[in-house]
Amino acid sequence: MERSVLLQHLKTSCYALSAIVLTGWVTDALNEGLIFKMVLRFFRPDDVERYSHPFNDLVSFFIWFIPLIFTTLLLLFASVMTLHHVKKPHLYRIAKRKPLLYCPQVVGSPLLEHLPLFLQTYRAAEKLSLLIPEALQQEYKNTLASMMGSRNYDIYLLKENDDLQKITLEMEQWIKKTLKNQQPDNPTPLFFDITYASAAHSSAALFCSLDQDMELIQATPEGTLYSYDLVCKVQE
Repeated sequence: MERSVLLQHLKTSCYALSAIVLTGWVTDALNEGLIFKMVLRFFRPDDVERYSHPFNDLVSFFIWFIPLIFTTLLLLFASVMTLHHVKKPHLYRIAKRKPLLYCPQVVGSPLLEHLPLFLQTYRAAEKLSLLIPEALQQEYKNTLASMMGSRNYDIYLLKENDDLQKITLEMEQWIKKTLKNQQPDNPTPLFFDITYASAAHSSAALFCSLDQDMELIQATPEGTLYSYDLVCKVQE
């Protein structure tokens, strides 16, 4: 996790916790309680001792009302700052571009017309995993049957093809399951191809790579493979 993201989470949590505590204090004061009683007792012990109701006398009113106003303003400030930090814009950038010489398991979601290019590009991979739209599964299977031969591959059907959030959730579930089923003593790196995928599937893979142990790969026209990491920062 990037430092800016960690700080944003910590600040948001602190402000949210402060707002919860202050809400309790304000509620207690509205129920005729006295806020900062320990501090007020140090400065005005006799008035605090006589205090039983804020409208008994003017002094009782002030030692109840002034802390109430001060705490209410603090509550408003904490609430505004919580919202401010929650809505801080996140900046995403591709980082750590490096040549990829070996990719044991490649995951891809290529468009049907790009499937032959995808298979040709990753012909040296030990295993291919294809995330394909459920509505086009027969067309994909026909193409695979004519090109793959005895290659080791598996297919996962994506039910959603338009909603980016749902596509991301489906991909994330598959990635988590795949990583969980790997042998602990010999984990296999997981690489997701974004060269031949649709815009929606590439975007979903970008967001999946933020939280999952997965790298993105892209092929150049010359056939060179590069891997990337997606880094998320919070705008200061």
